[in-house]
Amino acid sequence: MGETVQLLVDPLRGERIPLELPLTFATPPTTAARDLGLGPWVDLTDPLVARAVVLLREARNLGPPVPLALLGGAANRCRCPASNAADGALRRPLHDIDVACLLKEVRRVRAFVETVHERAGSAMRFFETQGDRIFNATGEGRRLRYHLAVGQDGARVAIGTMDLLCDEFRFCQRLDLRDDVRGSSAQRGTLPLADLLLAKLQFIQRVPGEAREKAADRVLVPFGRRDVLLGPEAKDVQDVLALLVDHDLDEGPDGISPSRLADVLGHGWGWWKTVSLNLEMIERSPILARLPEAEAARVRERLGRVAEVARRVEPKRPFAFLGGMWWEEVDATPAVEGTVAIG
Repeated sequence: MGETVQLLVDPLRGERIPLELPLTFATPPTTAARDLGLGPWVDLTDPLVARAVVLLREARNLGPPVPLALLGGAANRCRCPASNAADGALRRPLHDIDVACLLKEVRRVRAFVETVHERAGSAMRFFETQGDRIFNATGEGRRLRYHLAVGQDGARVAIGTMDLLCDEFRFCQRLDLRDDVRGSSAQRGTLPLADLLLAKLQFIQRVPGEAREKAADRVLVPFGRRDVLLGPEAKDVQDVLALLVDHDLDEGPDGISPSRLADVLGHGWGWWKTVSLNLEMIERSPILARLPEAEAARVRERLGRVAEVARRVEPKRPFAFLGGMWWEEVDATPAVEGTVAIG
């Protein structure tokens, strides 16, 4: 047994969270990664990746299992060698873990998340801050947030975030994830590669025109008289490129499914429009231009094939979108970041 300390997560309110130190795993992350069928190139020295794979393994070993599926940057690390290469242009730092679950299982999911450290070690301690409890109470039960400790440096503990998405990916566009969460065991614990790609390509943001110069690489098109639309941030472009470097368009378990892409894009004009604009932006991205010649050529060929899927299934534009927004504005609610004090 270690020493239980109090993390001062909110000095203004005096909010403290009990945590056992040192941070340890009862199940080594290497064992969890092997049980999930992950490649040896997955960098488990990253504390968020290590916790993500242990979380998936523990959820799978419950009776009955708790269906979970990774998405976001941690999922890219599990599926793409290019996202792990320390000397490559497509590795990026992770700041959170994104996990999809089923809304009908959310009580079991929460009970599992809040007690997994009792079996898997103090490194797997997830907790809600006061801000998290407010966020979770107002999220319609479809999006939940937890925090976790990811490292210690003397009297300071580094804090990370985990987002739970229930049934759907709901940001600028919406994506039904229920079937893919149920089938995550066939995808090494992540969403299918087509869903990982779509989640990165769904982003769009309206900003004042004077912001154009600050984000020139992300500008899509003008919108209205004075505004412009921006595409994904650099970190998401890196994830898109890593998926396309390492995976071809194919219906197999390690391919990006053209039929899944066609189904989503062909049944939603907003999805189709956003993805089409973002593909054009990524084609001219300076990050793509910095890749080795062979990798860049491979990515451009696959970008072209994704664009061709979109062209073939272009849906009719609904009257409601004539001149108006076809996406949802995303509210960013602050989480605890960086390090917090022991005391």
